[in-house]
Amino acid sequence: MCKSRGAFSEYTAVKNGRSVLSAKTSADLKVLGYGTVTLRVWTGHSWINARLENTLHVQDLNKNLFSLTAVTERGMIVTMDSKKCIVKRGDEVVATGRKQGKLMYLNTEASEECHVAEDNSDLWHRRLGHVSFSTLNTMIKDGKLNGAPKESGAVCEVCATAKQSRKPFSSTKEELEARESTRTDTSVCSDVLGPITPVSKSGYKYIVTFILMKSRYLTIYPLRNKSAVCGAFRKFLKEIRTNAGLNIKVLRSDNGGEYWSRSMEALCDDKLIKHEFTVPHNPEQNGMAERVNRTLVEMTRCMLKESELDKAYWCEAMMTAVDIRNVLPNTSNPHSSPFELVFKRKPRLDHMRVFGTECYARVPKQKRKKLDDTGMQCVFLGYAKQRKAYRLLSVSDGSIVISRSVTFAESPAMRAPKGATEEVFDVLDEDNEVEDPNKEAGAQDSFRTPPTRPRQEPAREEHDGPTHSVPTRGSSTPGRDGEEEWMVRLERTRRGVVRYEQEFPNVRRGEFNLDDYEAEYDSLYCLHAEDDDGERAVTYDEVMKSKYKDEWLRAMESEMKSLEDHRTWTLVDMPSNKKPIGCKWVFRIKRDPNGDIVKFKARLVAKGFTMRPGIDYTETFAPVARKESVNTATAIAAEEDMEAENVDVDTAFLYGDVEEEIYMDQPDGFVDQDNPTKKCLLGQALYGTKQAARQWNNKLNQHLVAQGFRRSDADPCVYVRRSSSEYSIAVVYVDNLMLFSKSKAHIESIKRALKDEFSIKELGELKYCLGIEIRRKREEKIIVMNQRAYIKRLAVKFGVDNCKDVHTPADSNSKLMKPSEDEPFVAKYPYRELVGALMYLATCTRPDIAHAVGEVAKFCERYNKSHWVAAKRILKYLKTTQGMGLVFNDTIKGELLGYADASWAGDLDTRRSTTGCVFFLNGSAISWKSKRQPTVATSSTEAEYMSLYSATQEAIWLRLLLKDMGYDGQDATLIYQDNQGCIALAKNPVYHTRTKHIDIKFHFLREKVERGTIRLEYKPTDEMIADGMTKALARDKHEKYVKGLGMKA
Repeated sequence: MCKSRGAFSEYTAVKNGRSVLSAKTSADLKVLGYGTVTLRVWTGHSWINARLENTLHVQDLNKNLFSLTAVTERGMIVTMDSKKCIVKRGDEVVATGRKQGKLMYLNTEASEECHVAEDNSDLWHRRLGHVSFSTLNTMIKDGKLNGAPKESGAVCEVCATAKQSRKPFSSTKEELEARESTRTDTSVCSDVLGPITPVSKSGYKYIVTFILMKSRYLTIYPLRNKSAVCGAFRKFLKEIRTNAGLNIKVLRSDNGGEYWSRSMEALCDDKLIKHEFTVPHNPEQNGMAERVNRTLVEMTRCMLKESELDKAYWCEAMMTAVDIRNVLPNTSNPHSSPFELVFKRKPRLDHMRVFGTECYARVPKQKRKKLDDTGMQCVFLGYAKQRKAYRLLSVSDGSIVISRSVTFAESPAMRAPKGATEEVFDVLDEDNEVEDPNKEAGAQDSFRTPPTRPRQEPAREEHDGPTHSVPTRGSSTPGRDGEEEWMVRLERTRRGVVRYEQEFPNVRRGEFNLDDYEAEYDSLYCLHAEDDDGERAVTYDEVMKSKYKDEWLRAMESEMKSLEDHRTWTLVDMPSNKKPIGCKWVFRIKRDPNGDIVKFKARLVAKGFTMRPGIDYTETFAPVARKESVNTATAIAAEEDMEAENVDVDTAFLYGDVEEEIYMDQPDGFVDQDNPTKKCLLGQALYGTKQAARQWNNKLNQHLVAQGFRRSDADPCVYVRRSSSEYSIAVVYVDNLMLFSKSKAHIESIKRALKDEFSIKELGELKYCLGIEIRRKREEKIIVMNQRAYIKRLAVKFGVDNCKDVHTPADSNSKLMKPSEDEPFVAKYPYRELVGALMYLATCTRPDIAHAVGEVAKFCERYNKSHWVAAKRILKYLKTTQGMGLVFNDTIKGELLGYADASWAGDLDTRRSTTGCVFFLNGSAISWKSKRQPTVATSSTEAEYMSLYSATQEAIWLRLLLKDMGYDGQDATLIYQDNQGCIALAKNPVYHTRTKHIDIKFHFLREKVERGTIRLEYKPTDEMIADGMTKALARDKHEKYVKGLGMKA
């Protein structure tokens, strides 16, 4: 079964056809027709063409299905194991499959976008910007375009009139090979094209080009004037470094004044770039750039001529020409496109459309009435940069439209409307700086650059919908990086959740994306069913389409009622000299420790990024409780057997008073129909406004202080109320209050006082807070904090839920190092996302992974597969020990106790040492740190001394916190060290050549020892608990380390 009509080479439509049954919803999915699909399949040693006859066309499929039953009925033999599938006809292998997740996929090369019938030959020639037929032939031979035209002497009238040129002088094959062998992609040639007349709709007159000399990858920037060339080059260097991992070493240009400027000279000096100039009046020395200019002009001329668009749209056409040129092979690299050479993967061609063709874009629901047309007539102008969308020109009013939901009619193009509005480009200003792209929805950047790293979030464009683009001459649905996935149907199975596979292949999200990133839902294993659970809905439009629409509507209505109750705003006519800020809905699903849905939460937030400092806000800082404060309060609660409850303040930020005059747009879905043009004048703070958090914190502080609480000097989010009859602690984390008290009655009195001032939710006994599961064994006076549910979700998401057990977070026999400068950077792993999740765990409840996470976190800017494997090992260890957590009890009576250690010169890249320290209260770990030291230590004693300084700072802060909580009886805090020289240095004023260069701030430690604030004692290395904070340990030592931290399952 196949989901796309465009994949069929032979097709018979059926009326009132039979249905197939959805494995998920038991819904009927209609069969629209049947026919033959031709695929190129891998036999294990070569590609062959396979004809799949009697294939059913089922449009609502999520994945194409390949029936093994049908194969065996035709006399073939299928063998399958845990990793692969082989299909044989006798002794001959005719197809192979691979295991991916829980599914088996055919190894295919063909894709729907590449299946083009013979009568579409002219269409692909036009889609690819009137590319030469010889280039098309090369792509056919290389399997990049199946069924595209052969060069049969056909002449394109547009090409004949728009591409006439002199016959070129030829070079010998030896000369060409010698020239190419010296070129690399760290060298770039550049030229300025222009002035071009007429001026573009947005006032551009020039184009500056940058070409990588080996791959011929092209980047262009439109300019208003030549003085902006330096700013464009600075932007190019940054983006090619970020997106392709290339450090440019050589720039070649002509002798134009824009390249001789002081700013260009300073930029090249700063980046260590050699700037080569051509000999005056010898443009052939920069021939590559000159030839590119000619190619761009020819393609632009052809596209404008065929489309009959006004010549002022040359900038749009040229941008599209760059997109096309980068995915086509050239004479220097006849079998690979520039895109493929730079990014090491095949480009996709399924989204290519004929420039200037007629099309229809979907009109979003909020911009039309019930009986209005759902589509608007447009002209195709190209591909929106860094968006999964097309760039269109509205026929009705000449405005620029960015949309993903587009139906194409690739017939003779329409003439653009006269007087159309300007193009939406960012301007390269006179000061040579390039403005930030994507400042407003619908705006396109002023440049064409290498595509950025894959992003998981879907496009957020003005016109955003899931429909496919459907050309009149046979539509196509994109595959994955040029491949259309065919799934071997094995069994019906349940829906899971989004996950990344073991080696994180490119994945598919949604039905139709234009860029190279697609998120693959293993959650929909067989047939297409309804949307996911709506948890990823992030816009008002998506919420209205999700299956939880009613729940989300109730959540929004509840939020609006709360806003009205607080009299958050009043509708007024805004003064003409004022500017409103925007607002948007934010949606979130709250879950319990088991992952079950507890609440649908909708929050209206202001677009604070549009607020102006000094006008819309002044002070913004607001504190949140430190995790060490939460741990300390929990440790005291366990020892004192205190009551512990959780309280949440509803719409807390709305209680803050706004002192500034702020106007805001009315929210989506709740615009006053009688006063649609009026604005909201804020009287109370709103989520998203810059000062909201600060104003709420001030309000809550005033209330708690009025109730007799004293604010801690160590942590302004910790409040203590203590008397002869009461001992209560309140820990505040934004709008959540953790309440601890010796008496249940005192907690009730605190809650009553809160109710009098705020609307609160009583969440009962403290069981789940800030993403942490809290279990209490009251009879044993034990409190356990872990994040089992969060670890489970991470394991599924990153594809390690079925991995083998791993008993240490890091390999003690290997060291991570940064990638070499010559190693290309390919951002194909969700590395930063995984590291961020691991850091959250290491900070909250898993001190046993602190050092391992610190090691992988060093490479977030630039990483390779070894770092990805190391990060996943940590997650595998967490999955193995997911029940492990912090244990707080009263079985070990004791005071504040610390351990400090260092790993000398352990960082192989910088030779800096690592500080590790951990502090215990009553035998429970409440604070820990694993951090690279700021300076290089020249001896192990210096490294240990620096770690002691860091530990002493933490000890002094903890002592102050404990004093605020009523624990002020401790004379000196004991810190254990395993280096005798370090202890001697701290106790005795001994100087020698090895220690003179230590910064004087580290002698702060000696002063604290002399005053009796800190006491140091020696502890052998095999008993040093902080050792695990500084290095990777073998399994037996790691298990001892975990036990020493007091962690238990």
